[in-house]
Amino acid sequence: MKKALVVEGGAMRGIFAAGVLDGFLKRDMMDFDLAVGVSAGATNLATYITQAQGLSRTIISEYATRREFFSPLRFIRGGHMTDVHWLWQQCKNALPSHCRAPVDTIPLHVGITNVDTGDCEYHRVSNDNIDDLMVASCAIPTAYREQPVIDGKRYTDGGVADPIPAQKAYAMGARDITVVLSQPLSFAKPDIRSAWLLERLYGRQPQLMQAILNRADVYNHTREWLESPPKDCSVTVIAPDEAFRVRRLTMHRRKLALGYRSGLTAARRFLRGQQYAA
Repeated sequence: MKKALVVEGGAMRGIFAAGVLDGFLKRDMMDFDLAVGVSAGATNLATYITQAQGLSRTIISEYATRREFFSPLRFIRGGHMTDVHWLWQQCKNALPSHCRAPVDTIPLHVGITNVDTGDCEYHRVSNDNIDDLMVASCAIPTAYREQPVIDGKRYTDGGVADPIPAQKAYAMGARDITVVLSQPLSFAKPDIRSAWLLERLYGRQPQLMQAILNRADVYNHTREWLESPPKDCSVTVIAPDEAFRVRRLTMHRRKLALGYRSGLTAARRFLRGQQYAA
């Protein structure tokens, strides 16, 4: 039975998945046939499958809390609020051996949202495309003002069109799927109330605007799918508990540290059930 590891995005909320995946690495749990992620889930998976334990924690709690990455003032002046290109390049420059694309290991498939179609496209990571894919998949609309271009097509955050790519893993043949979320199990994504603002921002890109408007429905439908998957599929969900206080743009390092620790705890619980832990 093909096994898949799926990781949700969520920007700084990805600190939970960073803890979970480090917990897996501590017990040498690498027995997945494929990995699928979007946005912060993609970068978390990139460090996991290269076995760079602790790197995602460094990316989120140290690099991503710097003003070079997150700057509301820069945004007001016309720049990026979250400069994902800077963040990815800093990670590569600081730890180049850990940021290389994986070779002969778990295949990693990253989702990116096509601006012109509104669909999420998945590409397998390689040495040639890892930079473009990671930046595009993490390019939060509006917060990152550019829409990265790959092969002449414009893209944005993969989580816009497919926030939890579990059904993609199923479509790829996985029948034993482990899903790491960045919200508690009780979370239901609310509908967008400011449609007028979306019209102002993306009126000239109607497919992207529709994907953003549909995001809550897609998210909530996927959560229902996780609770009642097809009969030929086993799904295990690892999610933060109700005490998780990290938000999309939380910059408080103590909160991030607690979020990371909660991920480690969740991994230990999961591994006990899977008989990986000592």
